[in-house]
Amino acid sequence: MKWPLFFKKNTAQKPAPKPPRVSGMIRVTGVVTGLPSWVKFLLEGIFSLLLLIALFFVCKSLFLFYFKTNPQFRLVRMYDNVKVTTGKTVSPEVVYEAFGLAEGTNLFHVSIDDQRKRLMDTPSIRDVMISRQLPDKMSITIIEREPIARVKPIGWVVDEEGVVFIRYVGTGNLPLIQLSDEFAHVKPGDRLGGIDMAAVRLVSNAMRPGCKLRMLELDAKHQDYLRLTFSDYRQAKFAWKGMLEPSEANNALMQEQFDELGKAMDTAIGRPRKMWNATQQGRISAMPMGGEG
Repeated sequence: MKWPLFFKKNTAQKPAPKPPRVSGMIRVTGVVTGLPSWVKFLLEGIFSLLLLIALFFVCKSLFLFYFKTNPQFRLVRMYDNVKVTTGKTVSPEVVYEAFGLAEGTNLFHVSIDDQRKRLMDTPSIRDVMISRQLPDKMSITIIEREPIARVKPIGWVVDEEGVVFIRYVGTGNLPLIQLSDEFAHVKPGDRLGGIDMAAVRLVSNAMRPGCKLRMLELDAKHQDYLRLTFSDYRQAKFAWKGMLEPSEANNALMQEQFDELGKAMDTAIGRPRKMWNATQQGRISAMPMGGEG
């Protein structure tokens, strides 16, 4: 009977015990080796976003480099290829200089948005329209404000939107608005309001072809009516319903009241009368000269 010198050992390895799960993560020797799925998704999203942003700036840089260095986008015969349309006071040369345009200028070196903003800051300019036709053509249109009344004896005018600006040429025959105390210190670029803007709307309405009354002056120093002086030096205290609240309906009431005043002043009885009261909607009456009613 033989006894084995050694007992045969069982060499089969037992499966390693599974490490315990702690709050959805696997912990091995005290180190977290896993992340929740929502964290992984968030990190992947952030990485993808950063990658897209970097790709965008790279493509933009390549795009600008191509257009800014390509000779086909340079101006040749600038006065032929750049069309500039202006009004009465802004010359095309001023526009060329403002945009930095010259022979050989690359159109993609011109900061259109910045230059348009600078021009729009000029009180006398109402709008600037710019279009660029590749490869080497450009169109610039300057729309200037048109004065309808003066707000100071020399140079200071206002347009139909109530914006004050400076215009010296061709304004001597415009009616003068005596501003209220609220706008006594008005400056170019300011926009009128209240009773002063009511005066502007009345001037604009009186420019209608069928309107016979022509005003020399509108005094807006009163809060509830305008004192009008006409071309024949007759005067009227004038107001309408909703005069401080601009709307189509109130503008229609203004026109109706103004036309009724014109009809009354043009009658045989009305022509000799020098002072009128039209402060009540639908009621027109003559007053003695100098009377305040």
